[in-house]
Amino acid sequence: MSLLTDLLGAAGARQASSLQARLATPARTVRVTVVLGRLLAVGFSVCFLTGLYSHFLQNPLPWMRFPTWPTNLYRITQGLHVATGTACLPLLLAKLWTVYPRLFAFPPFRTVLELAERLSIAVLVAGSVLQLVMGLLNTYQWYPWRHFAFRDVHYALAWVVIGSIALHVAVQLPKIIRWSGRGSDRADAVEVDR
Repeated sequence: MSLLTDLLGAAGARQASSLQARLATPARTVRVTVVLGRLLAVGFSVCFLTGLYSHFLQNPLPWMRFPTWPTNLYRITQGLHVATGTACLPLLLAKLWTVYPRLFAFPPFRTVLELAERLSIAVLVAGSVLQLVMGLLNTYQWYPWRHFAFRDVHYALAWVVIGSIALHVAVQLPKIIRWSGRGSDRADAVEVDR
C-alpha cells in the first residue's frame, strides 16, 4: 500500500507542478497580489465602517446620538458604501486570479498550520464573494433568498469577513512588509507566491 501511495503522490506532484507552470504569467507576482490586497483591505474597511454607521442609525443602542447635520450625511455614506462595495468585486476577482495557481499545489498542505491557513482563506474568499454579491443584488432590490433577512445576514457576515481579513493580514504580514516598499529588487518582482 505504501508503494501505491508513493506513486500516486509523485504523479500528483508532477501534475500539479506541470499545471502551475502552464498557469504562470508575469502578472501573477507577489507584488501585484499585495497591491490588490491593500486596495481590497481599504475597500472592505470603508464598506465596514459605512455599513456600521448605517446599521446603528437603523438600530441604535440607547446611548447613541448621531449628528443631524449635514442633512445628506446618510446619503453620502451609503453612496460611498455601495460604490466601494461595487468596486471591490472586480478587485477581488483580480486578486483571486493572481493567486489561483496555488490551489493546485500538491500536497495541498504539509502541516497543520498550512491546513489552518487554507481553511481561513476559504472562509475569507467565500464570505467576501457572498457579501459582495448579496450587496450587489440588494442594490437591484432583488432578493432570491427567502429564508433569511438581508440586513441581518449582511451585518453578521461583515464581521466574519473583516475578522477573516484581519487574520489573513496577520498571517501574510511578512510578505506584505517585504513587498510594500519601493526598494524591492526588480528581479524579485516576478517571484511566484509560495
